[in-house]
Amino acid sequence: MSSKIKITTNAFAITRVPTREYFMYDVFNPTVDQRNKKIQLVHHLQNVVAPQIFNPRLVYDGQAIAYSPGQLNLGGNSGATFTVNLGRTTQAEPGSRGAYQIRLNLTSSAPIVPSDVSDLTHKRSSTTRALVATNLIQLVIRQGPNQNNTNNGRAYFTGRDARRIPGSGIELWRGIFQSVRPTIGKMILTVDTCSAAVYQSGPLIRVCMDFLGASDTRALRLSPDHQNFKKLEKFVKKLRIKIVTGAGGSRSRIKTIRGLVPEAGEYVFTKDDSDRETSVKRYFQEAYGIRIELPQIVGVRLTGSKAAHQDIVPAELCEVEYGQLFKRKVPENITADMVKFSTIRPQERLKKITEGAEGYDKSEFVKESGMKVDTRPLTINATILRTPTVQYGGQDVTPQNGAWNVLGKKLQDPQSLESWVVVNFCPAEIGREQCEHMMRDLMQSCSNLGMAVNPYHAIVPGNGHDVFGTLDGVMQNVAKAVNGNRNVLAKTVLIIILPANAAPIRNSVKHWGDIRSGITTQCLRQSKLVRANNQYWNNIALKLNARLGGRNSKGSSPIMRQLETEPFMIMGADVGHPGPGVQKPSVTSLVYSHDRHATQPAKFVATAVDNFGLKNQASPRRVIFFRDGVSEGEFEAVSSQEIAAIQAAFKDVWERRGVKGPTRSLRSLCHHAVFFPTSANEGDRTGNCHAGSVIDSEITHPAISDFYLQSHSAIQGTSRSSHYIVLKDENFNSDLSKIQDLAYTLCHVYAKATRSVSIPAPVYYADLVCSRGVFHIDPNERLDFDDSASTVSGGSTFDLSSWQTAFQKVNPGMAKNMYFL
Repeated sequence: MSSKIKITTNAFAITRVPTREYFMYDVFNPTVDQRNKKIQLVHHLQNVVAPQIFNPRLVYDGQAIAYSPGQLNLGGNSGATFTVNLGRTTQAEPGSRGAYQIRLNLTSSAPIVPSDVSDLTHKRSSTTRALVATNLIQLVIRQGPNQNNTNNGRAYFTGRDARRIPGSGIELWRGIFQSVRPTIGKMILTVDTCSAAVYQSGPLIRVCMDFLGASDTRALRLSPDHQNFKKLEKFVKKLRIKIVTGAGGSRSRIKTIRGLVPEAGEYVFTKDDSDRETSVKRYFQEAYGIRIELPQIVGVRLTGSKAAHQDIVPAELCEVEYGQLFKRKVPENITADMVKFSTIRPQERLKKITEGAEGYDKSEFVKESGMKVDTRPLTINATILRTPTVQYGGQDVTPQNGAWNVLGKKLQDPQSLESWVVVNFCPAEIGREQCEHMMRDLMQSCSNLGMAVNPYHAIVPGNGHDVFGTLDGVMQNVAKAVNGNRNVLAKTVLIIILPANAAPIRNSVKHWGDIRSGITTQCLRQSKLVRANNQYWNNIALKLNARLGGRNSKGSSPIMRQLETEPFMIMGADVGHPGPGVQKPSVTSLVYSHDRHATQPAKFVATAVDNFGLKNQASPRRVIFFRDGVSEGEFEAVSSQEIAAIQAAFKDVWERRGVKGPTRSLRSLCHHAVFFPTSANEGDRTGNCHAGSVIDSEITHPAISDFYLQSHSAIQGTSRSSHYIVLKDENFNSDLSKIQDLAYTLCHVYAKATRSVSIPAPVYYADLVCSRGVFHIDPNERLDFDDSASTVSGGSTFDLSSWQTAFQKVNPGMAKNMYFL
């Protein structure tokens, strides 16, 4: 049975919304794209150039909107244009060097009234004025800490809680996330900890050497065709630097790196005021009396690569500005450091959250607005759901603290590992004898779980420079060994042993297996193999059985037993977006169950219901759809557009087969709601709330049906909850408890784990499919699917057609298998 509890959350009550009325202004600047530069200019305008006009000051969103607590005195006009130069204390001449025009226009004579949020909080109506008022309150909250610290808009980072990662040129900073949300009867402020990668600051030479892992400046003597030159240029491009040419920093300028040049001190150019050629080192000696000590190392280019006159500066004169966010994907070699840094014990996290909330009463913008925030975290009601049982072959297991053991258990539908080969891409690190010992451990684990296992055909060394050739050769030898038996060949599994940091090899292996050949591949990392234990090999066995078409287990709960009275289907969908400015397409995925227990998903949506019917000789009578990858600002569009599209897509199938409409549950992507036990005695062994804690009141949305579910027990750090929003329900008669029970049960059927996970398995599978977008592109194509690729400016044209042409569908032999585990 479920039980009622009290828990503490990271939400803080806004006891009084702003009492001031605000006026909205369009902020127009045609020449500035970068958000940080816009914020700098508006800040300089208000505080230095025209403080008498902007008193009290605007709150600015960093893009195109600003709010003023009272109409601005613009000489009787509704708009005005200001010319701002960051180096001047008064207005600059229009068109002068370094000058930017800022145009302010009043959007309406009617003020924005913050108390209009009551349409949402008290009347449960999502009106336009309530949404505008919510956005205003959000901006007022964020303005103070954001303007004084490094930030990404939603979170700020002081730099006081940081860790330098040697050999990366990067530091990890802990920050504070902040978000205003409407709930029933009040507005709340959500505060959470977060982490970001930040460029190291200080001398550019030191940062570059750290990035390359070098201790001698000779490592920076690079030619343009050298691998490290290209690697370093990608790392520093768009980095803001201070160029110091005066004693004690008395003369300096802030610029952005556009590229690198080799032997910068020896670079020869023609001076603007004469036809005389000179070198960069001679120029700085003559113009500033500065002797360039390292003329043969790389320097920075401050102009575009095609500019007629290049602006080149030696690296030794450059300092990296403090607090610049690293906006690309964190490099693979520091991912573990990032995870470790971001992992915080529950009570320590709550302490940092509470400290983060204490500063809002000091914000001049909050004070000016009249808003009040209670700095005590809310204590709210919650329910611990009944834990579902996990059924194996002839045995039921009841999870304890979100985990269970498969020791002595048999899989529900064990498959045979009858034809397999081991391909070792790091034979120097893992020798043949050691490899044989490891494979015996794998065979034993598979056998213990009920799988029939034949001896492997061979252990073959792999060539990382010719992955396709290696694997093609392996399959040719297998074909000879099985006398060309196609059924056996189709079931062949290649166990791939990979060295550390072997992403290119893995990409080629998965493209070869998933796309080209339709052969199952299971990759094992050298770093994990050296400390592999029985649990590790059991997890590998679970993956293999699922990939071979077997069913490991199934979840059992009241809602599952109800659904199983007639055929049903569960779908999971996700959308993976590239990082900011990265030139690659978004990836969408959909998986659906095609057995009667909703444990075996398969890719593709158009024929999902028909495929279910073909396999089960019966149509699904119910469809339940989980959608992930949605930010809170996209709820309305997803609700109105996607549901209509899904209904249209399945309309004829429903009419032909009599299928009931879907219950569509949307899992919010980034909600930052965190829950803590009210005392140590109320928590689990790690100090977290117990798995199965569900919250469906007090901090939920006033106008939609939603709930929070913490479905797993963290091994370390703070457990993560998921936010579920029910957009449409034609299956459960709006009984939220049944949807909660279903979501919790589905968190126990993730095929490659013996723990409950933080999101329902179908959503997890869809996320895995999205993350494999790179495998659908031939590695030989000149397209980079990595988020760490260089970013581009907003003006560049993205060519989607080249990606569509290069994209290859999954091999038909893999389409209905769980190849993505």
